[in-house]
Amino acid sequence: MKVLVVIAACNDAASLDRFLPKLSQVVKKRLSKRSRILVIDDGSSDQTYRVAKKHGCLALRNSENLGIGMSLRRGYQKAVDGGYDVVATMDADGQHDQNFLLRMIEQVENGADIAIASRYHPDSERIEVPLDRDLLNIAVTAQMRVATGWNVTDPLCGFWVMRRHCFEFALKHGRQERYGVHLEHLVKFWYLATPRPKLVEIPHPAIYGNHGTRELLTREYSPANKETRVDRFGTHALHIIEALDDVKRVLHGTVDREMSERRKHTK
Repeated sequence: MKVLVVIAACNDAASLDRFLPKLSQVVKKRLSKRSRILVIDDGSSDQTYRVAKKHGCLALRNSENLGIGMSLRRGYQKAVDGGYDVVATMDADGQHDQNFLLRMIEQVENGADIAIASRYHPDSERIEVPLDRDLLNIAVTAQMRVATGWNVTDPLCGFWVMRRHCFEFALKHGRQERYGVHLEHLVKFWYLATPRPKLVEIPHPAIYGNHGTRELLTREYSPANKETRVDRFGTHALHIIEALDDVKRVLHGTVDREMSERRKHTK
């Protein structure tokens, strides 16, 4: 399959300089020769665009910071225009292990429409995960399961692989400009996609603390900025509500009835 790996980046030159050579080796050696990496430089003030070009990637540049949602949709459009079969999205900071990309593509080759890497899968390796990270995931997962029927364990992860009809759908129905984009995807795939996509999760490590000598990941998950992360409890709830409001405008009340029934069963 022809795969486009889309990475939205803002001031990530240093991490991309470490991460892209590893990812490029996987793409060049293990995927179709027609597969490429696309970096969307989202209004960076550093050398993000230049680093992407240095490592042989396709690159687009936003003249100002538009957000990950807008940047990913630019990537989806590039994939549509370029006739790609599959889009993979990865974060620019090196927290995603490039070797898991092959496992996720294999899931799609075996019949899944969407594969998501999960840090909260029962089989995921976990090292020193802060309590606030766990609580945020518990809260957002619970919200997602009430708002939809997806039984996902890590709805906030940005490491996805999607078949063409799914990234075409996400391009058509996407409205979220910033980091609520994957929550929006899940809500809209559940209610608006026909047929509903087959979604699978695979375990991905969540590593915090001082483990910089590990070769598994380019970057550790940072425990910093706790106050900012706590604010995301409400922000992510708003992202889900905004996506549901969009869906309601299409479905005229059927969402309210389905959610009411689901809440009865989760009490």
